[in-house]
Amino acid sequence: MKPIIGIVGRCGLTVSDQVNNIRVPDKYRMCIIASGGVPLGIMPPQMVEYEDSKPSELPKLTDEEKEILTRQLDLCDGILFPGGLKRFEYDIFILDYALKRDIPILGICLGMQILTMIDSDGNQILNLGKIESDIKHDSYDVEQVHEVNISKDSKLYEIMGKDSFVVNSRHRMMITDPATFKVYGTSRDGVIEVIERHDKKFAIGVQWHPEMLALKDEDQMKIFKSFVKACCKE
Repeated sequence: MKPIIGIVGRCGLTVSDQVNNIRVPDKYRMCIIASGGVPLGIMPPQMVEYEDSKPSELPKLTDEEKEILTRQLDLCDGILFPGGLKRFEYDIFILDYALKRDIPILGICLGMQILTMIDSDGNQILNLGKIESDIKHDSYDVEQVHEVNISKDSKLYEIMGKDSFVVNSRHRMMITDPATFKVYGTSRDGVIEVIERHDKKFAIGVQWHPEMLALKDEDQMKIFKSFVKACCKE
């Protein structure tokens, strides 16, 4: 049976009619399907307009709201944390839930940054800094921006069979401390591009956007295929 992959919903704005929405970018959906998984959007539980909200000003999740998330997560064999602009308490709840139950996780861009927001004691932390580099990491319309070098003892090297490759880059912030994860890849300016935990079934974060490349780049698709495979029930 194909595994169900929960994709965490991100807030956004439909520009044409100025309507707030919770969305799953289409490339993630297609990559999961192409890799043999069943995509399922995970909806945040609070009765707020997330796009118009400041995360730090929202009330804490109630027990009822946590139960809404839990019922969704219990349907999932794996969790994909996608890119985006804002991170909320529901992201941290989902991450903590997945790590404690060893549910396979893949974090992309903002999603990778979210993976570092829980320390070894289970406390929420923020390990981000602004990038200062000669590499233009916020090149939103460019497919090939910089090279990533990865360690040969990484899970990603095992997946891709390469210790370097060129990626896109669509972010302005960087991880300053991987928290409970370990760094396994960087760009030449030292920006952290790959983090992993090897004590989990599958727990990888990448800073670039492989979903934008994977449908025509088999090496990048291998990331999704390996993730989905790890989510299959034995």
